[in-house]
Amino acid sequence: MKLSTVKEKLTVKTILLYVTFTALAVVSGGVFEGNIAFGLFVGAVYSANPIVATVVYLSSAVVYGWVNLLHAAVKAAVLLVFVGIHYFTKHKINKLTLLIYLVVANVFYVVYSFVDYFSLFDRCLYAAIGIAFSYVCIYVFRAVFVRGLNYRPALDETVCIGLLTAVASYSLSLITFGQLQLIYFVVPFAILFCVVCFSDKTALMGAVLIGIGNVFATGSYECCVYCVISALASVTLCKVNRYVGALSVLLVDVLMSYFLNLHGAFNMAVFAPTFASALVFVVVPTGVYRHVHDYCSGSAERYLSKSVVQKVGDTVSRRLYRLSDIFMSMKQAFFTMSAGAITPEEAEKGIVRQCSESVCRDCPSRAKCWRQDIAQTEQSLLQLGVCAVKRGKCSILDVPQALSVKCDRVSAMLSEVNEQAQIYRAYRERVEQADNGKTLLGEQMGGVSNLLMQLASDCKNRTGYDHTREQELVDSLVFHNVLCSGAVIAQQKEIVTVVLTVAKSDVDNETIEKVVSNVVKQSMAIERIESTESATWVNVFLNVRPRYNVTFGVSSVAKHGNEISGDTHTVTRTDNGKCIVALCDGMGSGDKAEQMSATSISLVESFYRAGFDNDTILSCVNKLLVGSGNEIFCAVDVVVLDLYNGLADFIKLGACAGLVKNDGKVEIVSGSSLPLGVLEEMKPSITKKALMGGDVVVLLSDGVADCFKDPVALARVFAEVSLNVPQSIADVILSKALKLCNNKPADDMTVVVAKIA
Repeated sequence: MKLSTVKEKLTVKTILLYVTFTALAVVSGGVFEGNIAFGLFVGAVYSANPIVATVVYLSSAVVYGWVNLLHAAVKAAVLLVFVGIHYFTKHKINKLTLLIYLVVANVFYVVYSFVDYFSLFDRCLYAAIGIAFSYVCIYVFRAVFVRGLNYRPALDETVCIGLLTAVASYSLSLITFGQLQLIYFVVPFAILFCVVCFSDKTALMGAVLIGIGNVFATGSYECCVYCVISALASVTLCKVNRYVGALSVLLVDVLMSYFLNLHGAFNMAVFAPTFASALVFVVVPTGVYRHVHDYCSGSAERYLSKSVVQKVGDTVSRRLYRLSDIFMSMKQAFFTMSAGAITPEEAEKGIVRQCSESVCRDCPSRAKCWRQDIAQTEQSLLQLGVCAVKRGKCSILDVPQALSVKCDRVSAMLSEVNEQAQIYRAYRERVEQADNGKTLLGEQMGGVSNLLMQLASDCKNRTGYDHTREQELVDSLVFHNVLCSGAVIAQQKEIVTVVLTVAKSDVDNETIEKVVSNVVKQSMAIERIESTESATWVNVFLNVRPRYNVTFGVSSVAKHGNEISGDTHTVTRTDNGKCIVALCDGMGSGDKAEQMSATSISLVESFYRAGFDNDTILSCVNKLLVGSGNEIFCAVDVVVLDLYNGLADFIKLGACAGLVKNDGKVEIVSGSSLPLGVLEEMKPSITKKALMGGDVVVLLSDGVADCFKDPVALARVFAEVSLNVPQSIADVILSKALKLCNNKPADDMTVVVAKIA
């Protein structure tokens, strides 16, 4: 049970609670020697400021004499001591502990001024009634003034509200002013209020409970009959007009007084309470009743909000589709904008033209070479151009014999050809870098376009709401003592999401998850908890618990003589229920390999978390490595596991064979692609497998694999490992590999083991 904070913020609900508590405490202060008021006090302590509740409780006890005040003061003091202890130690008071505290608080009342055993029995009975009524008040005040009635009260709360209604009627029926009975100042308004703000069934049940309370107090059935007939008349005539309904209550009073002598007399004075009560109902503006009705029923507002959410989803979907088209157009534009470098053939011909214009321009033999022997001259220079473009440089040995015999400027010709070849090579590198950048941007735009398309599809899908189970969920949580003010169960395709608004102090993962799972008939897990505008309430988001989970272990050692390993790894879960296990082996060792490996694995992880597909991720990372100019390549080994169905993609780029153990049998998963950063265009090796609980996946860097004769020998070692803990398995495999290389690893060694649970 939740204790209210001492510094409880003053709100409309708390003001209504104080007013209701004060009124009920005053009229019931003398009932059962003040024990009914004590029950109200306990309920108020759990729902409002304990200090204010104590002041109101003691003030109401003053009206009924100093003995009543003494009993109230002792009870309040004892209870507040226990409440204070729990408040400062930040521990909840459970139901059994509260019972003990209430019994202790009533000890003084029971034994004070002991006379005889008959009076002792009466006091024990009254104390028991007060203790039982304390639980009733806790549930009522919490349901009405803390959680609110925008959701239907749970069954136990409904029973407690009914009991409080009957007790309040009992207390009111005991108070009279001459011929005027206080109950008739309240009954007409209460019945009319229930008719216009709640359902007809609630109004009729409330009238019956008020009548029953009066029967127990007076032993007369006239008021009970009046309540029932007035409720029936109000339910019928308030549908025409609330003023007609108010008139009907007054008319029933007059007729019953005339024919059944309801008030014991028939004069204008006896009708004053009924008239005053109906008048108050008429004077209150219609908007007040409408607001209370909307708040209590809540259906229209909740349906409207969910309808608005659906419309907003459609609007967002259209905008995302448009954005997706824009990014796809940008992708095509970047691909089209690729300049395309001058081909080597065109460059070779350009070198010939440049040499004829620069070297041969003022040569005395120009006319002979470029007129009489033009074909031979062009062919000779073209051979030099081909050699220079192909190798980047040509020498005197590459000069054709025909050109060396007749040309006096061979050295100048070689210098010019080499210079032009260098210019062409630099030009080609610039163009390729620009084109690679445009292609990379284009692929990223395409990936973003696909993501937006998927988001648009998700937003467009209709979201279903299960209103019946929402109410059942609220009732179940309240029954398990978790204060819940609202719940939404949304289903889109096969995805079920539950959002709860619960009291911050009642966030109990095990209880909430268990109750929600029982209601929605699926295993649910808390995804996150978000604060609200109120310091008292939080929103709890639950999703379907994945069928599988992953535990992992990593064992690694750097190359002999190095302190830093060039191998990096990651194990991460994405928002769409997938687990990414990746191992990246930077070719070489030391700082540079570690830096490139860490960069690659970070990019791979970020892309997967963003939701990109395999081809887009690996293509983009590959182009980044190719364009880096560091000439450091990375072997990448990735396992993408869907935690909902166990389907896994084994993606290998230059990585050595991996291993999968199922029920003692080991399977080798190999790949044939080159590492990242070798070629601009690459195709990863992807193997699809269905995994299940108990399967163990092993990823290895080549430093480990090279220690074994072949993958079969490694698989044999793995099969002999009887351990089940991933970290222990990784340690055993690495230790066996180190033993084979005499504890002097020739390369960085890393073993990543993931177990499906």
